[in-house]
Amino acid sequence: MTSPRWDTDERGHGIADARGRLPTILELAELAQSQEWVAEDPEAHLLPGLRDRVDISGLSMESAQAEPDGSFRVRLFSSTKQSRREIRQSVWAILGGIAELTTLVRETQSGNATIFDVVTGIPPGGTFATHGHTVRIEVEQPA
Repeated sequence: MTSPRWDTDERGHGIADARGRLPTILELAELAQSQEWVAEDPEAHLLPGLRDRVDISGLSMESAQAEPDGSFRVRLFSSTKQSRREIRQSVWAILGGIAELTTLVRETQSGNATIFDVVTGIPPGGTFATHGHTVRIEVEQPA
């Protein structure tokens, strides 16, 4: 068996692939490459939804600012030590306040911070013109 995929994995392999979802993944990749696709003024578009969800998450917002590349960087803090799963659950609940019709989230760890890089947007054919947002959420916690 290869390395286990989780703590009780006894198979070492899955039951299928995810090729059926490739059109959705590729659509977001194509949109992300579109000139001027990332919407302006993320504070106005994203901050109210983020604040509403952070307020009920148990985390606190340290800062939120637009970066020169158009990304919105949000720094959160947990006053208590949490497992990575607990942080993930809180952040996904927060993302519900800003997620558009298609969203990709990539989670990484750096020291005491858990980082979530997010691309979210509206594909063509919706009520609004296609546009998107890039967000980086960094959750710091005590060591």
